[in-house]
Amino acid sequence: MEYKKFSNFYVLKIYRGEEIQESIENFCKSEAKNGGFFIGIGAVENATLAHYSVKNKKYSQKEIKKPLELVSLIGNVCFSKGKIIVHSHATFADKNLKTFAGHLVEARVSGACEIIFFPLNKKIEKVYDKITGLKLVKL
Repeated sequence: MEYKKFSNFYVLKIYRGEEIQESIENFCKSEAKNGGFFIGIGAVENATLAHYSVKNKKYSQKEIKKPLELVSLIGNVCFSKGKIIVHSHATFADKNLKTFAGHLVEARVSGACEIIFFPLNKKIEKVYDKITGLKLVKL
């Protein structure tokens, strides 16, 4: 991965073979230490997506094992008890333009992945919410 800072944002270029979530986390450890928000596009070899059931308070996962266009990536980087939390949602399309979308667990870049990252001036914490079973932004 490489990145470049512009006035108030970064552009990240994640290379073929690199994992997207891991790359974003590593970038934040070295550069955007307060986290931030991001959007991106690209192409991946395989992806694992998840869907959260508020009723059961559990994620179900599905691995898609084929080349996919990363049509849209959006997410944030916050913290919980000092630990980085990369929270991403993604939409993918296969060669027939069938789409798959959900909470991004992992995806390995096959061609390219370009992300615009907007860093925060102050860390945002997430805390466990008993009603949903999720870690949510604390305001």
